[in-house]
Amino acid sequence: MKRRIISLVFILVIFFVFSCATTNISSFKNPDIEISTYKKILVFGNTRDIDFRKTLEADLVNEFTSNGKNAVSRINIVSPLKEYSQSELDQIYLENGIDCIVSVTVIDASEESSYIPQKTQINYKSQYVDGELVSVPYTTTSGGYSVSYPKASFEIVFTDVKTGELALKATANSKGDEFSDMKTISKSLAKTIVKESLLSED
Repeated sequence: MKRRIISLVFILVIFFVFSCATTNISSFKNPDIEISTYKKILVFGNTRDIDFRKTLEADLVNEFTSNGKNAVSRINIVSPLKEYSQSELDQIYLENGIDCIVSVTVIDASEESSYIPQKTQINYKSQYVDGELVSVPYTTTSGGYSVSYPKASFEIVFTDVKTGELALKATANSKGDEFSDMKTISKSLAKTIVKESLLSED
């Protein structure tokens, strides 16, 4: 039992230490709107996957906050179990001081598989045989299995609450490695979105 627990901990450490994802983004910015002037941003993960939505909204809030922007998750102030009229939503935004909405829509999400061919290699190690130090050959085998890489594409929209105009519109493509999952992609996406919105002010 103890050995199984140690093995599980080791696998989790490998996952969190080595998992990574990359995100490429392309955007258009409204030259008449400065994102830096927004006081409070509402982030909305527009996806049916509730777990991914919670993760994405939390990652976006954390990333905006760490970059000096006040942000809040939509799921925390707008109940997903209730239908709202636009006037009701506008009132919620007003009461919470929201002046910008960042909506991230999942366009597509899938896994890409690759086969790692099997490879056998002959190695040598030194050991004593009949009192004499000799090189003894041994073989190692690697590969012979498939790995999956999560990938997803997104549409990102920054909307000015007061005017209803778009402040920024972008598309992004994210891809993880064999140790990652959609939560890894979420962190990469959030960092890229916030960085893009800040760079857009230059």
